[in-house]
Amino acid sequence: METFDALLARWADAEARGDTAMLDGLLAPEFRGDGPAGFVLGKRQWLDRDIDPGPFLWTVSSTRVRHHTGIATGVVGSFACTVVAVRRRGWVIVNIQLGRLG
Repeated sequence: METFDALLARWADAEARGDTAMLDGLLAPEFRGDGPAGFVLGKRQWLDRDIDPGPFLWTVSSTRVRHHTGIATGVVGSFACTVVAVRRRGWVIVNIQLGRLG
């Protein structure tokens, strides 16, 4: 069974490569992406957004797993980032929140 940390690594890799096929498998059907300007994207909108392949610097500050929920906080580029995932038959990401630093 995949670990929460392995899911985070696969997510960062998929974002870095702009691999929407891989992201599609990592995001839950009810996925919600919350952006720094207040925008909210569903799964299809998240996958359809303009992804710049290239450096994707995900620096993890903390991770914790409780029961079937994993939460990771860190920094992506110039944004604070929280990733929330749940374990069903495997781990899937249900929410990503991005906020401006400082």
